[in-house]
Amino acid sequence: MLTDNHNHTKFFSPDAKMSIEEMNAACISNNVKRLAITEHYEIDYPYKNDPLWKLFDIKKYQESFTEWKKALAPQVELLWGIELGFKEGIEKEIDDIGAKYSFDSVILSAHLFEEKDFYFDREVYERYSKNELITKYVELLVSMADKCNNYCTIGHYDYINRYSSWEDPAIYYSICPKQFDNLFEILASKEKSLEINTRSIFKMMQKNSINVLPDKELLLRFKDVGGRLISLGSDSHTSDTIGFYFNEVGEYLKSLGFDSVCYFKNMKPYQEGL
Repeated sequence: MLTDNHNHTKFFSPDAKMSIEEMNAACISNNVKRLAITEHYEIDYPYKNDPLWKLFDIKKYQESFTEWKKALAPQVELLWGIELGFKEGIEKEIDDIGAKYSFDSVILSAHLFEEKDFYFDREVYERYSKNELITKYVELLVSMADKCNNYCTIGHYDYINRYSSWEDPAIYYSICPKQFDNLFEILASKEKSLEINTRSIFKMMQKNSINVLPDKELLLRFKDVGGRLISLGSDSHTSDTIGFYFNEVGEYLKSLGFDSVCYFKNMKPYQEGL
């Protein structure tokens, strides 16, 4: 099983329910040999008055991770990561965190759009058409990828479709090719990875979507502009989705001419064959 690069535990991510014991058992059951824990860290989050979303002490997280790593060795190789939530104006704080701590992996994600998280507020879907909203969201990803530097991966570029009521929730390159090209060129030039997030695939399955896998044209265009790094993440908040759909995604990528995906250790990419 390929490395699972995106996971959350109940100890530091307020929306997760997974314990280390449950995570370990799922890894063994699913033959996942390497896994990154990437707890949510949302700076200046508009929902910060909710005590559940209070920022945690990263040093305490590091101490806990060290104990988890000892407990799981040699069954599962644990990687220490974090998922940093982006908003305009906190680029320096994001880069400072990425530089200050010895993370293996930093995922940079955009959960907020116009100061609203799609998870909590769905009214934004009523103010824009599907194509308008996707275009604006990808423009936000472009700004995020360009203005920040100390990260490894752009997380779930398709986060926007999880909570939509669109008849076809799939995201296509053809919706905003210029914006996607800008994003892909930045990732290629900075040697950052594009994440295929299988939690998004799971959400598409729940919606009975016909197109659950990432758009073929989108992935091929990423490769065409020089994108070299693709990482897989289940974005698991519970243990039952660890490594979800990785085999199917791996076969799909091979059919498109990709021969590897990547994981990060000490913020450096390592390829693993499909």
